Amino acid sequence: MVLRLVGLGLGPPDYMTFKAMKALEASEVVYLDSYTSPLPGELVEFLRSRLGERLRHATRADLEDKAVSLVEMAAGVNVAVAVIGDPLVATTHITLLAEAASRGVEFEVVYGVSSISAAIGASCLSSYRFGRTTTVPREASGESLKTIYRNVEENLEAGLHTLLLLDVAGDGLSASEAVERLLAVGAEMGGRFKPDSLVVVLARLGYGDELRAACRASQVKSLHLPPPPHTVIIPAQLRSYEKEAIAKLMKAGEELLAAKEAVSSRRVRAERYLAKASGALARLKVVSGDAETRRVLEIASSYLEDARFFLNSQMLDDALIAVSYAEGLLDSLRILGKVEFSW
Repeated sequence: MVLRLVGLGLGPPDYMTFKAMKALEASEVVYLDSYTSPLPGELVEFLRSRLGERLRHATRADLEDKAVSLVEMAAGVNVAVAVIGDPLVATTHITLLAEAASRGVEFEVVYGVSSISAAIGASCLSSYRFGRTTTVPREASGESLKTIYRNVEENLEAGLHTLLLLDVAGDGLSASEAVERLLAVGAEMGGRFKPDSLVVVLARLGYGDELRAACRASQVKSLHLPPPPHTVIIPAQLRSYEKEAIAKLMKAGEELLAAKEAVSSRRVRAERYLAKASGALARLKVVSGDAETRRVLEIASSYLEDARFFLNSQMLDDALIAVSYAEGLLDSLRILGKVEFSW
């Protein structure tokens, strides 16, 4: 007997994998998670037509408060928990696996298309440049919104994009409501997210009325969006290939993409460190001119050239890393008595 966690994909039945359907059909009892994501009627009807009375709606209490009972059932019959998206994104389902493992119940995971990976892909932004993801609750308190906003600010400071997952409870939180609240908090806290900031809005990914748009934050309320679920992305400063992708795939105008953010403290720091290291390299006195010392100095110089390239390309993290490598090499030569210089 086995406990299966089965990912159903983005919501429409078309996004279910063949393996997911096989796993559900091989289970005597299938709990359909109705807590962590909204259930589209077409998906419920499709599953009911294939599974009949084996399909049961699972509430939060079924998946959390009664988790032990669910796992104990899986010790006697094959049980599946079917989840919109990927089943391991929500900690609720990881807890089920941990409970199964502790009781010696066999388990299996069938992964599904996650709304998180779909949103990042649909945004036309580099997946490597996303920072901490944040959920915006429908009934968020003022203090909660400030915490969410601080996360946005920290990501922007680090040159990283922010993925905002909007509450799907009830009628769901709309992109315009979420952006309006964050703009209000930003104005109160003096942050860099302002009405003219670029945002990417994604609505109902995977459905026939899917919508993707890039616009200024102040323009989100004017978009004709389908009902939730919605997702909002607040980009950091764009790189050239990201600008090109958004311009061509989302029909964003040059004026929107040409907007430049204020120079961040990280850029100032990168410029200062690069100037400091370059100056030290130019002024240093070579005490031992052996081939090994010359080679290490060449490598340090190459790292500084790399740092200049990264800085000009707005790749601030890479610039700081390259400078730190150069500094480490120079310090090592100084400690070994090969060169003399001061920072």
